[in-house]
Amino acid sequence: MATLVRRLRTSVAPMIDVTDPYFLRLTRLISPFGNHQLWTEMIHANAFSRGRIHLDSAKLAQNLPLRELEDFADNVVVQIGSSSPQDAHGAVTTLVRLGVRNINLNCGCPSRNVQMGAFGAVLMKTPNVVADIVGAMSEAARGSGCRISVKCRIGIDEDESSEFLHGFLSTVTGQTRHKDELPIDIVLHARRAWLNGLSPKQNRLVPVLNYERAYEMVRSFTSTSFVVNGGIDSVDSVVEHLKLADSVMIGRKVREDPWFLSLLDQQVYNVPEHMVPTPESVLAQYTQFADASHETYGTRYSVLARPLFVFFRGRMGKAMRTHLGWTLTKAKSQNFSHKNATYSVQFGELVQEAVHAANAEYASRSRASDAEAAEVGA
Repeated sequence: MATLVRRLRTSVAPMIDVTDPYFLRLTRLISPFGNHQLWTEMIHANAFSRGRIHLDSAKLAQNLPLRELEDFADNVVVQIGSSSPQDAHGAVTTLVRLGVRNINLNCGCPSRNVQMGAFGAVLMKTPNVVADIVGAMSEAARGSGCRISVKCRIGIDEDESSEFLHGFLSTVTGQTRHKDELPIDIVLHARRAWLNGLSPKQNRLVPVLNYERAYEMVRSFTSTSFVVNGGIDSVDSVVEHLKLADSVMIGRKVREDPWFLSLLDQQVYNVPEHMVPTPESVLAQYTQFADASHETYGTRYSVLARPLFVFFRGRMGKAMRTHLGWTLTKAKSQNFSHKNATYSVQFGELVQEAVHAANAEYASRSRASDAEAAEVGA
């Protein structure tokens, strides 16, 4: 393993329609100790070079976790997709100017739409192109302290051979760099990507995990920092993988239960239980952030609510998801003004209304369950 430049050993994976700035804000409130690296959804590089989203504050806030960049920039990674060295160079130049300290190139997404743009996993077929893109990114980041990384699979289609992956990584990490350019880090998803016949969801489940191939690369590229990704969904598996890799990346487990980060804080990073934030305090801080985001950028309530559908757990979680959906639908139909795109009730108030309704339902169901149990016992 390479000597770690930073102490973070666990990362939240980039997930489309999940790790938006609002989900990342929620995860950081759940785990405020700086233990986990947070990754954005993939942003196409030409959103900066052509779309120029950095000139539109509302669009920028929808794509970049601006709040986290204020005081957590070293632990935020912005992932970009690109098949053009020029577009990638322009994106990195802009992102560095915005205070981003870590930028990743997506070479692992197998979706059809991404393939049509000639980026993502299909780039693994052309390692020289990837090397050119990474070189342009490194040049744009030169002297800024911004780290560049590549996220890829262990193989594509029928080829999961050691020779294929070793050749790809050698080409991407091996080119001569300027003395002011930092080394390239690698994030390895320990599954191959099937470019035809499987959906993105199936590509996360069907290809067999091959951790040994990933760790073979860790042993071969001793001066490269490796993050291992894929199927890591328990504290025990995190601990085991950290014995062999510089860092681990967790995706679906955090998507389904962001409180897993709190468990890692306690069991991997030794955070005392009394320091762990309560759900009540996290919710209060999140709704305050959400109200400010809506007021400043006009963020839709449906977008702000999305992270909360996985925030609550168990039977209470099911009731909360139901009532939050109803409350938002009612607010949109009764209070939403299409003329100025605003609600007459703040987001935080709607969430509290849903919480009270869910608590009442949960209490009612619990009493009914207790009464039924007592009747059976009699």
